[in-house]
Amino acid sequence: MIAHLLESTLLLAIAILIAHVPRLAARTRYAIVFAALMKFAIPSSIVPRILAAFGIDLAGMKGTIVISALGPLSMTNLPQTAAPIWPMAAFAIWAVIAAALFARSFVRGRASVRLALANAIDADDRELAHACERAGVTKAVRLVRSPSIATPATVGLLRPIIVIPANTELAGAELETILTHECAHIARRDNLLSVIESIAGSVLWFHPLVWIARRVLDAAREEVCDAVVISSGDTTTYLTALGKVCGAAIAPRAAGVSCIVSNTIQERMNAIMRFGTRRLLPHRAVTAAVIALIAAATIGSGVAKALPQSTSTDTASRYEVRASATRDAASNFVFNITVRNRETGEITTSHFQSPPNETFTKKWESVDKNGVEQETVIRAVGRNDGTATVNVDIKGEAPMVVKIVPKIETAKPSGDGISLDLKDADIRDLLQTFAQLTKTTIVVDDDVSGHTSVTLHDVPWTEALDIVLRTNNLRQERVGNTIYVHRK
Repeated sequence: MIAHLLESTLLLAIAILIAHVPRLAARTRYAIVFAALMKFAIPSSIVPRILAAFGIDLAGMKGTIVISALGPLSMTNLPQTAAPIWPMAAFAIWAVIAAALFARSFVRGRASVRLALANAIDADDRELAHACERAGVTKAVRLVRSPSIATPATVGLLRPIIVIPANTELAGAELETILTHECAHIARRDNLLSVIESIAGSVLWFHPLVWIARRVLDAAREEVCDAVVISSGDTTTYLTALGKVCGAAIAPRAAGVSCIVSNTIQERMNAIMRFGTRRLLPHRAVTAAVIALIAAATIGSGVAKALPQSTSTDTASRYEVRASATRDAASNFVFNITVRNRETGEITTSHFQSPPNETFTKKWESVDKNGVEQETVIRAVGRNDGTATVNVDIKGEAPMVVKIVPKIETAKPSGDGISLDLKDADIRDLLQTFAQLTKTTIVVDDDVSGHTSVTLHDVPWTEALDIVLRTNNLRQERVGNTIYVHRK
């Protein structure tokens, strides 16, 4: 989640900077910032799922090696601790504020619509027909006069209604320019887009760049409609009409309501006076380029996260190393290290104890399926600061390192310790050996089979059993004094 927020924030910041390029048209600025704002709703984590639907498995690509620590060093054999309360508290605070902001936006929008339509009567729509034609509106639009509003506005999402003040001084060409501006909002579906922006602002209420982006969108939205009026009519007439409607108070911004008078009216008038004096960059090309950048960043990030760590040699992909560590009552590090051969499926597990700041080294030899001798050396060291590092060197392979950074929890031993040193042992026979040693009934499902190699020294039997089951993709279910073993 944090990575997604950082990624989306970077793209939104870039979009806002691009939107301030002087030669960009208002509609281009709006499209760029709106697309970047919507990036928050599209995490890059969906990319691997989409590719998997087409049969592309990034995690299983060859030429890679996977080295991972099993969780934040809180293994399944550690005692369960209560989850910290602060993430839940932070989530609750975020949800309450987001819901409150969205509810306020919804209530304000509904109230604005009711106020605008209070005691409204149908108005002469002769100018409206010309305005719809100039703005490219083909759907039916209703025009009403209302004594409850001071400035023209457009309300409604599916059935738009243009509301003008009952005592407006506008008439003829001036009224037509104002109606053209409102019809431009309808053609662009700005009321629907403003609802989407309101939802984004409510969800991301804590994000300062989102508030900045919404101000950029508000200004660009009005400038786009101003440009439609100017490109199809008289600039002087439109400025005169704007001057008359600006005598009224500026209405508060409400989702689902487009009002011609906004907080950026001074900047808009300056832009109207400069309209046509600069050659603008092509809208489609710039918008397509920015959207392509956002898409490339999303896809690239998703692919990079899904791909395992790569190495310089293809042969390194034959092994997978997993390591974890705990601290015992004497502050010694207790390591669990599993080395798995991807080709043969052979799994070797090592469990050992090491004092802080002392490097433990273990070496063993084996023969692969081609008869080639393999020498494996494991070096592990734990430090007083609570971190640990595991190095695995296999002859002919690239070195593999697992760095364990999180704070290591204290583990309490459970039961008497046992030692095992088995090579290609039948898993069912091994589980029966556990049952005999621990005087416990272990029932194994009929579909559980295979062989495993394991090396354990003085490990509590519950922990040893958990290691064997986990490395062989098995799970246990305890009922009383009976353990049932199933495949995962």
